[in-house]
Amino acid sequence: MERAIARGIYADLLDDMQDIGYLEPTLADYYLLKMKGLGWEVTVDTFAGSWPRTEGERARKERQEAITLSVTIQPSKVTQWLHKFVEGDTSFSFTGSRPSEYFDPGW
Repeated sequence: MERAIARGIYADLLDDMQDIGYLEPTLADYYLLKMKGLGWEVTVDTFAGSWPRTEGERARKERQEAITLSVTIQPSKVTQWLHKFVEGDTSFSFTGSRPSEYFDPGW
């Protein structure tokens, strides 16, 4: 169940990131708080490997650039144990790339 919730959060964040062209810090903070509210550990860089992460690096549609989102989530202890038994790992990891949908207004 927690994996499905984590996958939903990942999909929502990937859609948002695709629309704005980068992982905006307040957007990242919003999703981190959402994950903390579920009791998940988010002490390490949950978004390590995601790009772009600043407005200056923003991916643009007119340049046919893509965004990449990587999310690693440490779920509750019970789910970690079950996931380790089934998958051999205690965390959920999702990674994907999509073309940016952000158009530079000055283009």
